[in-house]
Amino acid sequence: MKVFISVDIEGIAGVVHWDETRGEGEEFQRARRWMTGEANAAVRGAFAGGADEVVVNDSHGQQRNLLAEELDPRARLVRGRLKPMMMMEGITPGTDAIFLVGYHARAGTGQAILNHTFSGKSIYQLSLNGRVVGEVGYNAALAGSLGSPVALVSGDDVLSREVDLLLPWAERVVVKRGVSSWAAENLSPQISCERIYQGAARALAGLSEMQLYQLPGPINMEITFQRPILADLAAWVPTARRVDGTTVAFAAENMMEINRAWVTVINLVSSQTDGYG
Repeated sequence: MKVFISVDIEGIAGVVHWDETRGEGEEFQRARRWMTGEANAAVRGAFAGGADEVVVNDSHGQQRNLLAEELDPRARLVRGRLKPMMMMEGITPGTDAIFLVGYHARAGTGQAILNHTFSGKSIYQLSLNGRVVGEVGYNAALAGSLGSPVALVSGDDVLSREVDLLLPWAERVVVKRGVSSWAAENLSPQISCERIYQGAARALAGLSEMQLYQLPGPINMEITFQRPILADLAAWVPTARRVDGTTVAFAAENMMEINRAWVTVINLVSSQTDGYG
């Protein structure tokens, strides 16, 4: 059984401010250790649940955050940018289960810790077939197109409610309660890791109940940017259709084709900002 684990940082217990998500300061270094701990908890839970192959993708920012020397040696680590599948690099067709660890709610969600959608400085809103999605929704659709179900999601309580509506079958682990976008009531790293471990094992025990999040084609993707100049850039991508001053749309037969456009767009616009989260 193959399990793929995508690990972000904003949904990790203890992380409540952007200073803890980037840079070389001590706050970021501590957050990296917390992030590695939660990744390890998911890996341990996967193996306890019957996995014989686990791939972990570092999915935050420059994607060089997880401490390789501290990661469970049974797992393989995908590290660094640029990646054709971005946060889902390492998934293969038919991967048995997907875990999304340390994830966060989509942009514009109240009381959600560090909410954003891929890039807080460039993306205002992303929709697939008319439904607004965040990183969980987009990545679940990409996984579903390859025949893989999202079986576990961890993060704050607001993200858990987002997942309730989108992937009600998925195991959800809440490691903190949002007070505001920059404040939370957090579980300790030790308890968070234990709950993720248990949630991962439960998710695989209930794998037969997991469903695919699959979108029927043709798929329409609309991206609304923070500023018109970013829409100007995105409109240069072949097949782009300008909707209005800040919105660009793409249509394709399937998610893999949509993803080619999306990866091109997000890296293009991120070159004019500080990268993506």
